[in-house]
Amino acid sequence: MPKPHRPLLPALALALAPGLAAAQAADEAAFARDFLADLQIRTIVENREYCGYFGRDPAGKIAATRPRRGKYNTCQLGSPPPLLAVFASYHTHAGFDPESYNEIPSSQDLRSDIAGESDGFVSTPGGRLWFSDHRAKEVRQICGPGCLPQDPGFRPGKFMKVRRAYSLEDLEWLMGP
Repeated sequence: MPKPHRPLLPALALALAPGLAAAQAADEAAFARDFLADLQIRTIVENREYCGYFGRDPAGKIAATRPRRGKYNTCQLGSPPPLLAVFASYHTHAGFDPESYNEIPSSQDLRSDIAGESDGFVSTPGGRLWFSDHRAKEVRQICGPGCLPQDPGFRPGKFMKVRRAYSLEDLEWLMGP
């Protein structure tokens, strides 16, 4: 069952996608949050990543592709359907792993969005939701721990304090290219 909708602040919507109207960016982020909240439970139980695309169908309605099941730390997006005007990719990180930096998007996650010239949304085992901005070459937290379903084994602060944003260079420094 999806979590109740929590409206995003217009300022946050503008920060997510500076070129879009605030209402459009807020609608897209809210859709991503609701969709990933449902998918988060499956990804934690199965300890696998899932991925796909968000876009607008020919009628202009926001839609998501069927989630593709990945492995523990990877998921192959494949090609989006031809009639979907993609505005972002999405993927989940698998269940909590105390030996992994899986509470933040990886440099590969961001590089993939940059190469695809599309933004992205990433959910983490701690229940965070991230926005990957391919133009700014950075990731930003939309909401922190527990805003999406959280892995019961999640323990905050295992490696470091998680910042609200990271540039590609920051991510490469933390995790390597």
